[in-house]
Amino acid sequence: MKSVTLFSLLILLVVGGANAADQDAELKQFQGHWEAVELSEDGHVIPQEAIAEWLPSGGRMEIAESAILMTSPHDGKKSAKVFSIDATQYPKGLDIVTREKKEAVGIYRFDEGKLIVCLSDPEEGSRPTEFSAREGSKRMLMVLKRVPAPEADKKPAPAPANPPITAGSDVAAKVLTDAEVTRLLQGTWKYKDEAGALIVSMTENAAWSSVRESQQLRLFQKVFVRTPISNGRWGVKQGTLTFHCLTSVIPSRVNQQLSFTVRSISDRDFIFVDHMGRLGKATRVQ
Repeated sequence: MKSVTLFSLLILLVVGGANAADQDAELKQFQGHWEAVELSEDGHVIPQEAIAEWLPSGGRMEIAESAILMTSPHDGKKSAKVFSIDATQYPKGLDIVTREKKEAVGIYRFDEGKLIVCLSDPEEGSRPTEFSAREGSKRMLMVLKRVPAPEADKKPAPAPANPPITAGSDVAAKVLTDAEVTRLLQGTWKYKDEAGALIVSMTENAAWSSVRESQQLRLFQKVFVRTPISNGRWGVKQGTLTFHCLTSVIPSRVNQQLSFTVRSISDRDFIFVDHMGRLGKATRVQ
């Protein structure tokens, strides 16, 4: 009896060790930099040119060990998700988790150097059994290709202490007066950040208002929601744009002033430095 038990234990150790080795070898295939080149969600095929806006980090990611590392193309902020795989099942299983919950359950396979993943929200459906995202399936199907690691960001040359305000590249470069900057600022501008987009409207009578545009993901479909944030008065003096907040959904901002140094402005783009020294770019939408 003892011999049988010992033999069974040895078999389990050998098999378990082999499975662990297979898992390690499988995980090595994930390592590196990837870019999404095909994407479908619940029957909707996302055009390739729209994938970068549809997915976090512009559809690019790095996989290191069992972590998915993403960098926002808008503000450079980094985020990470942890995943685990089960190469013993068919199709091979993949789970994505955060600290709060299991975010997705899915399957994966490698095909001619590409990684194909099919995911489902565990609160909306069970683990997929096939690589498809038909309408009503509430699944996401994504194809990723391996890409070279991005080059290290080059440090820009230090800017002068008091840079001149210039017009955009489509017009002859010249220093602008406060009156010219004020005229060019009138309209509606969109600034993208990690929360979505902030839309600011500045009128001729020096009034301004802001709206937060965010994306809510429901059944893998993104819905844009616009929420009014703040409003007040604005003006330009010595190259600095100042917002005086009169009302806001954020109580701490009421009766506060926010200042932005204007670097350059054109009919389409507005480049500025905020009160924390961060460089930003807004695009005219109206």
